[in-house]
Amino acid sequence: RSLYSVNLHSRTGMHVLVKLLDIKASNNDELYNGTFNYPWHEWITAEDTIFIRSRGRSQYFDNPQFVSLKVKDAIVDRIRKKTGSRPDVDKVNPRYSLFLFIFEDKVSIYLNSTGSSLYKRGYREKIHKASINEALAAGIILLSGWKPDQPFYDPMCGSGTFPIEAALIGRNIPAGYYRKGYAFQKWHYFENKLWNQIMIEARENILHERLSIFGYDNISANIKLSTANSRRILIHNYVRFKKAELNDFHPDEPGVIIMNPPYGERLGEESELDTLYQLIGDVLKTNCHDSNAFIFSGNPHLAKYIGLKPQTKVALKNSKIDCRLLQFPIRHGKYAD
Repeated sequence: RSLYSVNLHSRTGMHVLVKLLDIKASNNDELYNGTFNYPWHEWITAEDTIFIRSRGRSQYFDNPQFVSLKVKDAIVDRIRKKTGSRPDVDKVNPRYSLFLFIFEDKVSIYLNSTGSSLYKRGYREKIHKASINEALAAGIILLSGWKPDQPFYDPMCGSGTFPIEAALIGRNIPAGYYRKGYAFQKWHYFENKLWNQIMIEARENILHERLSIFGYDNISANIKLSTANSRRILIHNYVRFKKAELNDFHPDEPGVIIMNPPYGERLGEESELDTLYQLIGDVLKTNCHDSNAFIFSGNPHLAKYIGLKPQTKVALKNSKIDCRLLQFPIRHGKYAD
């Protein structure tokens, strides 16, 4: 129940992993023997498929891919010894997917119960070039402290990830509610009756109160994409998308504002974004009194052009980019600490 529930409800996780064993190994033989001694044949059959990923660092194993290969050999050899035949490798759609984490002489082997990453919610088909990861977007909303009874605004919504994630949170819809499937559903000992029960419980806890969630963008194609994404999971009646210029943004009532402006990571792009960040600051100071604004940026130089002192800074990663979530409580008059 816990395994299924965490997969369904986690908004910020990537994979739910089940630890199988730890191996202390400083050479290939110790790694092979430690893996071989585990009773893989008790739940992986010769008709199944497997795939193994590795990551980490070690002075004993300088190539994580070789560690994957060695562990795979030990697993299939064990199954062949006990059953007379061996499973195949399937990189695309294996029944059992394994993660190896290597740190010096410790190799930990986990079973991936999720399959493809949990950030793949099921509402995005086309990926906007500047799209933010759904799990990261949800985490930023949770960090903002937004409550469903408050207005929520994204004046630069792109493909609508922030407003849609806010709507999922506001309606208490599990993050994985619309996914097409999980790895654990392919396992031999998957309990379908229990899974159906968990889904029924989740459905009964979905809220239907009206939400004030707004997404704006100055590009028509982005608004069209945002609307399509919200319709794909039938949440379009709880989110309003509209084409609008940033300098026209003026909330009807105070609320939480979240923006993810471009960082200028491409050569020559940063100088063009100075004015955009200045405009963000001007709009917040002029039109957004009593709102709580959060700017997610991967460029500290550009963030200075906002012209406001952040009350808090939270260090986050957007892929490999070091970012900061900057909080600006907007008040009347001159901004003060």
